[in-house]
Amino acid sequence: MKLNAPGIADAVAAEYVLGTLSALTRARVQRLVRVNPGLAGAVLAWEERLLPFAEGLTPIAPPARVWARILQGIDADRAPAEAPSSIWGNLGLWRGLALTGFATALALAVVLFAPTAERPEQTLVAVLAGQDAKPVLIASADRTGRTLLVKAVAPVEIAADRTLELWALQAAGNPRSLGVLPPSGVARMTLPGPAGATLSSIPALAVSLEPRGGSPTGLPTGPVLFSGPVQQLY
Repeated sequence: MKLNAPGIADAVAAEYVLGTLSALTRARVQRLVRVNPGLAGAVLAWEERLLPFAEGLTPIAPPARVWARILQGIDADRAPAEAPSSIWGNLGLWRGLALTGFATALALAVVLFAPTAERPEQTLVAVLAGQDAKPVLIASADRTGRTLLVKAVAPVEIAADRTLELWALQAAGNPRSLGVLPPSGVARMTLPGPAGATLSSIPALAVSLEPRGGSPTGLPTGPVLFSGPVQQLY
């Protein structure tokens, strides 16, 4: 895993804390955190950044009958699962909670879009930030898949008649639109081909502010709000 490239440790840490890495990648990151101070610091920074949202949540205890069903379904011979390394690794914390605002978007990202099975460790990630260098969006895709998952780390406030549009900044040629984005939450964008091939000549992604519905010209017409390099985690 290439952690020396600019921004890659922060991108890996963000995916790790949000709980969206594949099982194999997450296990590798857990091992690296123990021996890589830079990555460990990035993970701690993300946990501290998101901890206030978790502290504001009130856990809801499930009825006794639910626990009984869970216990009945547990295989007694199964090896115990590794305990979550932090509050963010415990997806059960988010289930059944009444959430609002950013916490809702974050919970949906973790619960609905976390992988349910192991995937190949062939992931592309881009952390998009503004001029203040604070991450706002995280885009990720399996190399062989055709879906680009874009998660908002923080909601973006825009006027009602404006739209956020995601662009692939090609190494040669004009930017190519990948579609419009909601100002918060999670978006799934379909790529024209496998992510590895589609993004192979795309060194970076960017988001511009456009009229409602997207750019009328097929090219960015408004200011670029966020951008970030596309990184390979393989």
